[in-house]
Amino acid sequence: MPSVQMRSSPSVSPPRTVTDLKQRVIACLNRLSDRDTQSLAAAELDSIALNLSPDAFSLFINCLQTTDSSAKSPVRKHCVSLLSLLSRSHGDSLAPHLPKMVSTVLRRLRDPDTSVRAACATASVDMTTNITEPPFSVLAGPMVEALIHDCDANAQIGAAVCLAAAIDAADDPDVEQLQKALPKIGKLLKSEGFKAKPELLGAIGSVIGAIGGRNSDKAVLDWLLPNVLEFLSSDDWHARKAAAEAVARVATAEEELAPLYKKACLGVLESRRFDKVKLVRERMNHTLSLWKQLGDDSPDSSSLSKSGKGINNTLKSKEKNPNVPTGSKLNDVEDELRPLGTKRVLFPAKPSKVKENRSNKSQAVAVVQSGDEEEESNSSSSSQRKNAEEELSLIRNQITQIEKQQSSLLDLFQRFMESSQNEMQSLGRRVRCLETSFSVLSTDLLVSRTLTQNGNHKRNAHLQN
Repeated sequence: MPSVQMRSSPSVSPPRTVTDLKQRVIACLNRLSDRDTQSLAAAELDSIALNLSPDAFSLFINCLQTTDSSAKSPVRKHCVSLLSLLSRSHGDSLAPHLPKMVSTVLRRLRDPDTSVRAACATASVDMTTNITEPPFSVLAGPMVEALIHDCDANAQIGAAVCLAAAIDAADDPDVEQLQKALPKIGKLLKSEGFKAKPELLGAIGSVIGAIGGRNSDKAVLDWLLPNVLEFLSSDDWHARKAAAEAVARVATAEEELAPLYKKACLGVLESRRFDKVKLVRERMNHTLSLWKQLGDDSPDSSSLSKSGKGINNTLKSKEKNPNVPTGSKLNDVEDELRPLGTKRVLFPAKPSKVKENRSNKSQAVAVVQSGDEEEESNSSSSSQRKNAEEELSLIRNQITQIEKQQSSLLDLFQRFMESSQNEMQSLGRRVRCLETSFSVLSTDLLVSRTLTQNGNHKRNAHLQN
C-alpha cells in the first residue's frame, strides 16, 4: 500500500501544481492594476519567476503573453520586465522558449507608453546576453521583419530601438544575416511611410558596427552613406544627431573602406559643425575628429566625390550669400572702365599733316595714359573684392553670434523643462503619499467603527439577557 501511494501521488500533484501556479500568477497580474497592492504583487511575481522550474517556463510565459493592451500600463510594463528577470536568472535553460519570449516582446512594441517600449529594449538586451545557445537570428530575424513591415509608428520606434540594443549587446551577432538585412533597412530611409527615422539611423549604425571590417560590401556603402549624410541637415535634431552617430560608426568600424569616403564626409561635416543644438553640435564635432584621424584616400577611389559635392552644394545653398560680384561681372566692370586711350592705341587715327615724330610722341603719351588707367581699374576691382570679403566675414560672425544665442536659449529651455518635470514628479509622489495616508486612515476608521458596533451589539445583548 505505501508503494502504491508513492506512485499515485506524483500523477495527481503536477496538475494541481500547474493549476495553482496559473491561478497565482493571474491573481498577481490582477493585483498589479491596483495601486495599493501593486508593489506586493510585483514582488510576488518576481519571486515566482526566480523559483520557476524548467517544466513551468511555458505556463508562466503564456500567462505573460496573454496580457493585452486593455491592461494598465504597470501591468504591461512588468510583464515585459519579467522576461528580463527570467533571462538573467535561468539563462540557456530558456533556449527552447526564446521564440515565444521574442513574440511577447514584439506584441508590446506597439505600446503607446514609452516606458513599456524601454522595457522591451532592456528585455532584448537581457535575452541576447543570457540566452546564448540559440543563434542570434532567432531574436534578430523577427525584429528585422517587424521593422520592415509594421506601419505603426510606435512599433517602428520599438523595433528599431530593440534591434539596435540587441546588436550592440551581442558578443557574436549573425553578420551574414545583418549584411542581407542592411539594404532592406537602408531603403526605409527613403520611405515616407516610415516615421521613426532617428531610431532607424541608430539601428543602421549598429548594423554597420557589427558588420564592419569583416564582410563589408562597398556597393552597399556607396549608396547608403550619401542617404545617411543627407539627414545631417534634417529639420529634426534627433535625426541629425543619429545621422552623425551613424557616420561615426562608419569611421570606426570600416577601417579599410572608410578612407575612401573621407573627403566627401569631411566636407559635409565641416558645413554642419555649427549646429544650433548643443547635443548635435558636440556629436558633429566628435564625428568630424574621428574622420580627420583616418588616412587619406587614394586619388582614384573616391566613390562619394560626386555625391559629396552635391550634398555640399545643397547645404551651402542654405547659408546667407551677399551680393559679391562674380568673375563675369568683374570682367564687365573692367570693360566699362577700360580707357578710350587703349582703343586709340589699338586703332590709331589716320595720319594728318602733322609731322611723323609728333604723332609718335602723341601715341606714346596715349599708351602711358592708357596703362595708368588700366592700373586704376584693376585697383578698383581688387578693392571691390576686398570690401565683399570683409562684408562676408562680418555676416559670418553675425551668424555665429546668432547660433550661439539660439544654443544658449535652447539650453535654458531644456533646463527649464527638466526642472518642471522634476517638480511634477515630486508633486506626483506627494499626491500618492497623501492618497496612501488617506487610505490607511479610512481603513483604520472603518475597522474602529466596526469594532465599536460589534461592542455595542454585544453590550445590548448582554443587557437584554
